[in-house]
Amino acid sequence: MSHHSEGGMNGWMGGGMWLWSLIGLSVVVLLIVVINRLSKK
Repeated sequence: MSHHSEGGMNGWMGGGMWLWSLIGLSVVVLLIVVINRLSKK
């Protein structure tokens, strides 16, 4: 029983890490776009 819940927690953590990495990528892309726009001006 405890092993099953532990597996669920690991799966949730894995999903969380994937979500955070996706958010981080989006932020980096936005920063690059903003810097490009500022440098063009």
